[in-house]
Amino acid sequence: DEDEWAHPWTRGAPILHIEMRRWADLLVIAPLSANTMANIVAGTSANLLTSVVRAWDTDGLVDGQRKKIIMATAMNTAMWKHPVTGKHLKILEEEWGGENGWVEVLRPVEKELACGDVGQGAMVPWQDIVENIRNKLSLN
Repeated sequence: DEDEWAHPWTRGAPILHIEMRRWADLLVIAPLSANTMANIVAGTSANLLTSVVRAWDTDGLVDGQRKKIIMATAMNTAMWKHPVTGKHLKILEEEWGGENGWVEVLRPVEKELACGDVGQGAMVPWQDIVENIRNKLSLN
């Protein structure tokens, strides 16, 4: 976050969240916490990550290429099952995702969580994330 704006900033100088959007072929957020999910869905630009997501070229008309964001959720089971999370998932998967969308959510798996609870909420195995990336970028 401290590298976001050069000091003193001058018009025409690079802006990190815009440069990162232009540079990236794909954005992977792993893990995606409940807090970050809420901020992304609300459209906040409170830090570098949420600023990159907010600046994402969702239809490819700015950068000339439609690029995806993969989000691998990870949170406590109670947070995952919370009604607000369901509303956020609906936006991510149905409004912003799908066949022609720009977001793909990798839903959590069930296992013992960091807090000791057992249930759905753990991030998918990293191997699944890597395989998804390879497929998206045609690296197979």
